[in-house]
Amino acid sequence: MDITGLKRGERGVVLAVLLPPKIKERLRSLNVRTGSVVRVLRISFFKRTYLLQAGGSRVALSGEAASCVQIRKV
Repeated sequence: MDITGLKRGERGVVLAVLLPPKIKERLRSLNVRTGSVVRVLRISFFKRTYLLQAGGSRVALSGEAASCVQIRKV
């Protein structure tokens, strides 16, 4: 399952980030890394953008990037 499978308010544990190294490193600095818990705060119209909370950070991801973050629903 990936982040796009979560609804607003749901949480998941990150299992893998399947993105290019530079983007993966940027997300890691924002607490979106293997083992971290993310919560969906908002989903834009047509699921184009996802606003997540990961630790103390808020991160906006495009729908394409969100589909590359594998999670396990908590």
